[in-house]
Amino acid sequence: MEASSSPALLREINSARVLSALRQHDALRLTEIGELTGLSRPTVAHAVEQLAKAGLAQYVEAEQGQMGRPARVVRFCRRAGYVLGIDIGPHKILAMLADLTGNVIARNRRDDDYARSGQEVLAAVRQTVTSLLRDADVARNQVWSVTVGTPGIVDTRTKSVTFAPSLPDWNQIRLAEVLKRSFSAPIQVENDVNLAVIAERWRGVATGVSTVVFIQWGARIGAGLVIGDRLHRGAGGMAGEIGYLSVLDGQGGVTPDESGMGPLESKVGAGAIIDAVGNRRRRGRRADRRSEELDAAAVFAAAREGDSAAAQAIDEVAARLARGLSALLLVLDPEMVVLGGGVSTAGQPLLAAIERHLEPLALARPALALSALGDEATALGAVRMALTDVESRLLPAMPANLSS
Repeated sequence: MEASSSPALLREINSARVLSALRQHDALRLTEIGELTGLSRPTVAHAVEQLAKAGLAQYVEAEQGQMGRPARVVRFCRRAGYVLGIDIGPHKILAMLADLTGNVIARNRRDDDYARSGQEVLAAVRQTVTSLLRDADVARNQVWSVTVGTPGIVDTRTKSVTFAPSLPDWNQIRLAEVLKRSFSAPIQVENDVNLAVIAERWRGVATGVSTVVFIQWGARIGAGLVIGDRLHRGAGGMAGEIGYLSVLDGQGGVTPDESGMGPLESKVGAGAIIDAVGNRRRRGRRADRRSEELDAAAVFAAAREGDSAAAQAIDEVAARLARGLSALLLVLDPEMVVLGGGVSTAGQPLLAAIERHLEPLALARPALALSALGDEATALGAVRMALTDVESRLLPAMPANLSS
């Protein structure tokens, strides 16, 4: 049944229904759109006409059958515009370009130590994006929305970073304001871990899960929270900063150490794993030199090869994380916890150790899973948020589900 409301709103709602149907099918006849939407054929035809004027739909001829001339069908113009997702980190920039269905058509990545100053980071971002658009043969004015993921605490009102210890002088830069010089499209700035949890719910292991905790676990640690299908940032954008939990060794306060690490992340980050191995090997009178040559990936590899010191170190750090994680579980009671970041590459043995240590600390244990998206989660979440922005402006009467 067609909605009853003001004519303008009615047309908008009908167009939204038609657009949603077109996105879910390769090509549809007008009668098929009517069956899917419950709209009359004249209403469908008018909605298609409006979408075609906006560049979002087009008539094409279907393949000819055995008899008669081919019928015209309608297709969604997925490349009428594009969205751009950018992940900025201290050692990596990853930019993804996607069409209006969320299909990533191009990506460009830069891995190096460019982050000697905030201005150098910005220069690296511009170079990465410029190369991406050039290689994809997409003009900047064809990009309809941009979302940038960044470490640290983001002020969503000013779209600037207020605290980011892993990037030099980053909190002195109004990120959205600076990037507006390169794009006419709206720009969103979001915490990188918040975007990662959005991506996991969109196309990762948490699809369809209502309450999710995503743990980004590498040199530092943080959490992204979705509660009741909504991203939870907190009153000041600080929700999920679990690296500053004081739950170990009687520590008090949230003051970072000399390297900017919070109390928990200094005990569970990649550096802590390496230190734990070194301590165990020294106690076992093994050569210090071998410990100095380790990085986290080498520790995981050694554990898989049967190195007891490496395996015990991983278990020790897993126990520490379980202590911190238990506080979140008791407060939020999530359905799922997803582990991402470099440390999560330790795989199922690490997951099993965390689960074992959590058992006596939580009343109910959620499902634990490893990220399905790896280190592309933040950039993919940025694509999803940019797409949501396009949806909200394109057809305000339509629920934000263009890419569901």
